[in-house]
Amino acid sequence: MGNPYTIESKLKLWTGRPDALSRDYDPDNIQPWNSSHGLRLKPAAWAAEGYREITDIADGFSVVIGDITHLEDALQRREGQNALNFHFRLSGISTIEVEGSEPVTVGQQTLVLLLSPEGIAKTERFFSGEHEQSVTLCCQPDFILKRFETSGDELPKILQSCLDGDAGQAIFASTTLSVQMAGAVRALIENEFERDFRRAFVEAKALELLLLSLVALRESERRLESGHVPLGKRDSERIDTVREILDRDYLEPPSITQLARQVAVNDAKLMQLFKQQVGETIFNYTQRLKMEHSKRMLEETEESITEIAFDVGYEYSSNFTTAFKRHFGITPKAARQAVQSQ
Repeated sequence: MGNPYTIESKLKLWTGRPDALSRDYDPDNIQPWNSSHGLRLKPAAWAAEGYREITDIADGFSVVIGDITHLEDALQRREGQNALNFHFRLSGISTIEVEGSEPVTVGQQTLVLLLSPEGIAKTERFFSGEHEQSVTLCCQPDFILKRFETSGDELPKILQSCLDGDAGQAIFASTTLSVQMAGAVRALIENEFERDFRRAFVEAKALELLLLSLVALRESERRLESGHVPLGKRDSERIDTVREILDRDYLEPPSITQLARQVAVNDAKLMQLFKQQVGETIFNYTQRLKMEHSKRMLEETEESITEIAFDVGYEYSSNFTTAFKRHFGITPKAARQAVQSQ
């Protein structure tokens, strides 16, 4: 695989200085593939375990996948390169501080957009006991403009100064991960393909995440423009708790009343807060999780379609087939056949 610290084009978008990476990471050959495509790193210190995986998708576009358990508090310092970082945090909590700004907490189930101008340091603080699962897309502004062939009018307004070539100040924005984003992040972390197939899978999911993040950030701006008021800290924590419960128990989810009792609000307030923060109803959120689960079962097991329908709460397989096709655009049978034909 060679020394990864010499692959400057792959690392500079993420680290600022490739030689600085050796302070925190060592090469890891658990999942080797063509070194021109990507590399895997493991924490160099005893204070963490797991990996980060860096894949170069195109000029000005890299993907960093992280699955790290932090065993002690730690700091990592990076230098800004005028690259946009779309950070999708599935689990784990940290804080990020761009030089000259106040620290910002990065929570689980969160999308964070960050740009630190060239030469401006970014420091991230990790906490003992946190299991970080994340994906970061590192983009040069030109990549976004070329890829989507747009003047920028349809993109999030917060990106305008950066896309116009004026990145003198740090950029920060955040929004909640959608079910689709969380599913793509999880798929990248659990990716079992190797070599060229692995890179192709990473590329497909990374572009999906980039598109979803641009849409989500623009929609978040539109809600604010229309008078939408972000949730306060306590209500935001309530919805985070509800999402954790649903993410864990979506096959047999608690009722609205049970969820409301757990977070100490009434049913109507819970439904309103959830829709406000997540952008969809509790029912639709749970339904999406069930559909994603059923798709994985079709692809990874030999259970019959009828058995899978029962697993996700359908008494009749015909009703499940209708719901599955509405969600994915193909029938369960076609989804299974597509995997078997590969």
